[in-house]
Amino acid sequence: MIGSRQQALINADRAASGLAPLTWSPCLASIAAQNARRMAAQGFISHANGVQLDLGCRLGYRAGENVGYTSGGINDAQLNTLFMNSAEHRANILGPYRFVGTAWAIAANGYAYIAVEFG
Repeated sequence: MIGSRQQALINADRAASGLAPLTWSPCLASIAAQNARRMAAQGFISHANGVQLDLGCRLGYRAGENVGYTSGGINDAQLNTLFMNSAEHRANILGPYRFVGTAWAIAANGYAYIAVEFG
């Protein structure tokens, strides 16, 4: 499922820190969907080629990726909280990016995997 409430939550986090909002990128969202589906199929979170693919969207010279999962299906608020409580994930959310794309995929066991791509 391309899209989620993550963009709105990320932009609220950025606004609270005095930062500009991130604009939705269909290119990044497509990469997020690919990575979310990959994680759902393999049954665990991992970074593969997201950042390299993000750079292919030609949105700048920096890219980042946050990935996560929940055992109870899609839960944007829970994942945003987890991301903001992790220094590395928080750095992406509040980082020097201008664009974002997000996607969820549901595994056969009901676990939901999210990829958030930054450019």
